[in-house]
Amino acid sequence: MTTKWKNIPLSHKIVTAISILSSLAVIVLAVLQLCGIWQTAGKIYVPLMGVTMLCQAYNLWNTSRKVAYFSIGTAIFIFLCAIAVFLIP
Repeated sequence: MTTKWKNIPLSHKIVTAISILSSLAVIVLAVLQLCGIWQTAGKIYVPLMGVTMLCQAYNLWNTSRKVAYFSIGTAIFIFLCAIAVFLIP
């Protein structure tokens, strides 16, 4: 069963849009760092990956609670890695 976009609540639409934008930003920033254009882009895209995982957890909370918990755990791990990236010069 598929859900039509017009039947989705506004909060889910906003979170989905944030998730897509942050995923695109992660890809662009990672490519910039891999190409050597911006060496410190990791300080931005690592936390954005955590934001993406939190958005995924929000969207999956009602349909698949176990996957949502895993996404929250992954987001916590990513934010801990982001703290490590900020602390390592």
